[in-house]
Amino acid sequence: MTQAMQGKAIIVTGASSGIGRSIAVELGRAGAELWLVGRDAGELAATTRLIAEAGGPQAHAAPMDLRERGPLATLVAEVAGAHSHLFALVNNAGVMYPEPILSGTIDRWQAMLDINVMATLEGCKAAVEAMRAHGKPGHLVNIGSVQARFEVPGVYGITKRAVLAIGDTLREELEQDDIRVCSLVPGGFATQLARGFQPEQLATIAAAFAENGFEFGGPGTERLISDPQHIANMVRYVLEQPIDINLQEIVIRPPVSTKA
Repeated sequence: MTQAMQGKAIIVTGASSGIGRSIAVELGRAGAELWLVGRDAGELAATTRLIAEAGGPQAHAAPMDLRERGPLATLVAEVAGAHSHLFALVNNAGVMYPEPILSGTIDRWQAMLDINVMATLEGCKAAVEAMRAHGKPGHLVNIGSVQARFEVPGVYGITKRAVLAIGDTLREELEQDDIRVCSLVPGGFATQLARGFQPEQLATIAAAFAENGFEFGGPGTERLISDPQHIANMVRYVLEQPIDINLQEIVIRPPVSTKA
C-alpha cells in the first residue's frame, strides 16, 4: 500500500455513484480517510461499505445538496478542524442536462452552474484556506469533460469550460504554495449523468454509437464508454506524485473518439 495517502484526509464530491464512487473506493484502498459528499444518503452508505470491503479506513458520509451554498465550505472547515492534514479535495460532482441553449430552461441552467461551477469554486476556496492553515502539501483535483473542448450544444460544456478555467486560474494563484491543481478531462465513461436525458436524447446517443459501428449497450461498447475505474486510477496516480511537480491537465477517454 502506498504511503502517499495513508491516514490523510480527502474529500470526494459526487461520491454516491459512478466516477465519484470509483474514486472514493480507490483512494480508500490507498489508505486515505475519506469524507464522501452526495445527495443520496443511502448511496453514500453503499460507497462507505465498498471502501470497507476494499480494506480502507472507515469513511464518513456527508449528505448535502451542492446546489446550496455554504454546506460544502462548512464540511471542509469541519474536516480541517478534526484532522491534522487535509490532503486533497476531489471536485467530481456534476449534473448534465444536454438540451441546446435555445430549448433549455433557466432552472436547469442554474442547477448546472450551481453544482458544476459554484460548488467547485466554493470547495476549492475552502480547501485552500484549510491547507494553508495546516501548512502541509495538498491537492485540488477537478473533474472536467471533453465537452469543454468542443462546440457542443447546451450549457453543460460551458460549465465544464469554466471548471478548466478555475484550474488554470488557481494554478497561477497558488504558485507560491505547495498546493497542486489538476484538471482531469474525461471522455465517455459509464456514469449516472444520463439520468436526466430525455428519450430523444438517448436516441441521439444510440445513433452516434451506430455511426461508429456499435450497438448501444452491445458488444464493443467499452470502446466508446469506458469503466470509471480508469479515472479512479488516474486520480490516485495524480495524488501519489511528489509535490514538486504539477500534473496540470490530463485527458482520459475511450479508444473511439466522440464529442462526449
